[in-house]
Amino acid sequence: MTKREHPLKGEFDTAAARWERTMREDGTPAALEIGYADNGLVALRMAEEPEGDILIYTPSEWEAFTAAARDGEFDIETWEDEPIVEVIDDDESERSANK
Repeated sequence: MTKREHPLKGEFDTAAARWERTMREDGTPAALEIGYADNGLVALRMAEEPEGDILIYTPSEWEAFTAAARDGEFDIETWEDEPIVEVIDDDESERSANK
């Protein structure tokens, strides 16, 4: 299936699109591919699943998305500096309560 139809945005032809794979900071290939269609639509897909689902953006949506990403709107905090929490299953907590 090379043509994907979005009910509001139009048709995105995956075979005719120019696809670029994203790169990690160390220069190795990342998981996503960005596709640019002749009609201006932009798509995202998983590089390992080219026939899988894709997200389709209009030019203005893509511009807003990339601007937000550059501004850090999608950054998530890491848990690297958080203390390690011990997880106790329910059976163990009940035994402790009954002592």
